[in-house]
Amino acid sequence: MIIPCALALVIAASRKEPSVNSLGMKLLAIESGSFLMGTNSAVPDELLTNTAGVMSKRPAEGDYDEAPAHQVTITQPFRIAESAVTADQFRRFRPEYRENPDYAPYATGLSWNDAVAFTKWLSAKEAKPYRLPTEAEWEYSVKNLRTGVAEWTMDWHGLYPGSPQTDPVGRAYGIAKVVRGGGLDYRKTKDPQERYPAGLPYFARPANRASMAPAFASPAHPIGFRVVQAPMPQTAPLPYEAPFFQTAVKQSAPELTRGPDPAQPYYHTRPLFPNLGDRSMRAVGWKIGLAPGLGIAYHNSALQVCPNGDVIAAYYNTPKEENDPDQTILTMRLRYGSEEWDMPEPWPDFADAADAAPVFWNDTRDDDRKLWMFWGSPRLLGAPPFQYMTSADSGATWSAVQFPALEGPAGKFTPQPINSVVRGRDGAIYLPVDGSGGTSVLFATRNEGKTWYDTGGRTGGRHTTLVLGKDGSLIGLGGKNTNVDGFMPVSVSRDGGKTYRIDKTQFSPLASGQRPSVIRLASGRLFFVADSYQTRKPGPRREGAFVALSDDEGTTWRTRDLPRISTVGYVTATQGPNGMVHIVTSKNKPDLHIEMNEAWVLAGGAEASGPAQLRDVKPYREEYPNGKPKAVWSAGVSGDGRYLLQGRQIFYYENGQRQWEVSFESGHKSGVETFWSADGKKQWERDHASDGTWTWRVFYDSGAHSGQLAAESRWRGKDLVDVR
Repeated sequence: MIIPCALALVIAASRKEPSVNSLGMKLLAIESGSFLMGTNSAVPDELLTNTAGVMSKRPAEGDYDEAPAHQVTITQPFRIAESAVTADQFRRFRPEYRENPDYAPYATGLSWNDAVAFTKWLSAKEAKPYRLPTEAEWEYSVKNLRTGVAEWTMDWHGLYPGSPQTDPVGRAYGIAKVVRGGGLDYRKTKDPQERYPAGLPYFARPANRASMAPAFASPAHPIGFRVVQAPMPQTAPLPYEAPFFQTAVKQSAPELTRGPDPAQPYYHTRPLFPNLGDRSMRAVGWKIGLAPGLGIAYHNSALQVCPNGDVIAAYYNTPKEENDPDQTILTMRLRYGSEEWDMPEPWPDFADAADAAPVFWNDTRDDDRKLWMFWGSPRLLGAPPFQYMTSADSGATWSAVQFPALEGPAGKFTPQPINSVVRGRDGAIYLPVDGSGGTSVLFATRNEGKTWYDTGGRTGGRHTTLVLGKDGSLIGLGGKNTNVDGFMPVSVSRDGGKTYRIDKTQFSPLASGQRPSVIRLASGRLFFVADSYQTRKPGPRREGAFVALSDDEGTTWRTRDLPRISTVGYVTATQGPNGMVHIVTSKNKPDLHIEMNEAWVLAGGAEASGPAQLRDVKPYREEYPNGKPKAVWSAGVSGDGRYLLQGRQIFYYENGQRQWEVSFESGHKSGVETFWSADGKKQWERDHASDGTWTWRVFYDSGAHSGQLAAESRWRGKDLVDVR
């Protein structure tokens, strides 16, 4: 019998008497049974609109990670605490703990690691098995036991499977642990007991899911936990579902310096995002193959060229409005030698905590070329100025999420990193973050991220983009809604960010929706890109954007307008080993990846046409440590000097099963492209025609329809034509 979640406790708890442990916790006995986990019907309208002015109306179908509803069977009885662990109970384990009175009497502000350590201590103390509840156990037994704080569970956060599950323990890996019992972002209210969404009816639903990295701890955050007394289920976890941008990533980097003649102007654009027209992302996009959770609004770009030559980009991604709790980071990859960006996917995601402001940085000091990813959570209660991960394999795998350990006090800041990171002459790493009002703050680390500190000074603008001067100074350009005598400010620090001299540039100031980008080119010049106008400036609005080069450390600039670009928005630029400058735009329709060289900035010219016949086509191969093939492909050099994929490319799983197979013609996909799971099931295929159209077919992965066609759609480039 399937028991509705709302009735599970009433039925199960009535069969055995509760017990009380040595800490005075009342433990309720929960019998085995089955229930429907997740959301399978529309959420009542009265639960959708009470949002206290922070967020838009909640989705009627629930959040993207609550579906599909699926049958779950709990085969082993267990005991669960009637309430979350109290501060007094937690102090028996950690005497120095001090509770937050806003969440009294419960112990909150603790990391998942703290909660697990407590259960291990209690297990040893009583010689009985204690642990956190699995996510399924929590939803099965806690409908009527909520205590007003959010709660850690055992599971890694990930999408639900579509098939019935028995004693599920979640995914094998992830970046965040599931949090139940409430949201994590603050809301506008004078009552501290009501300032985060745990008390809102929508977030109080049994099916609602939040998530947070297990290392996150802050006195201000509302996450506590309750304990289960039972052995851990012996069920094997579901495999980690890596997003496609982490899949089939090459580690070798052939012909990285191949590129157009630097003496000849080169300019080329590519669309970044899928365009569904007037179709709904949820009703159409997610069903035809776009990743669940992908939204319709993309802003605040990040960009970097990976050590293997791939270009990786990230934006914040939201279903409707900025700072919505369902806002995630989306990430996407342009594979080296390909002319087409992969489809974007929501990653990373702290569910029910608006993720924002991604930044990529290549640390080139060491031979391993470590890639860093920073981002922020502007409305998360207790949020640090940023969080970050690192990758040593061009973004295929990442470290655990790390939160900065701050040395000394930090001034006011908004948890939104800005698009530039530099390493100073002293070896320190400097990361700009939005300050308060029209300022930016610089955080720095002298020990490779073990500890960070506020450098003390503030720049002359919000969203200040940073570059290292040749003399070791820190040069910051731009600032939203600030100006010096009607011009964009420049902020220069010669003491590691303690103080700044603020002057004016030759550029117009910027306003909302605008942020510039500055980088140091391999030639030694500074490269700058920004909008040409201020959105709030009185009078006629001059749309457009420009790029600029400086040979004198920003004193003077040589500029060129970007053709047919109305805005670059929150723009980011970087340079690859072949000298090509890459730019990604935001708030542009469509958002574009722009590729150019210095010669184009100096001389201009038309956009590059399609490549001519390839020459010097060579085969390449990568292997797993066991000698089995990982990837085989071929590539050549175009008439304008670029490395482009040519012919059949095949990636394999370590078990020898094919993973991804696709053919290329001068960097463009052709013929049938197929992706399989590790057990050999076809996940999707795309049939690419020579006229630029392609058909996308998605197949059911499990259940009664496993292997059958689930959806078919027809596209032209990034534009959806129709759905069949």
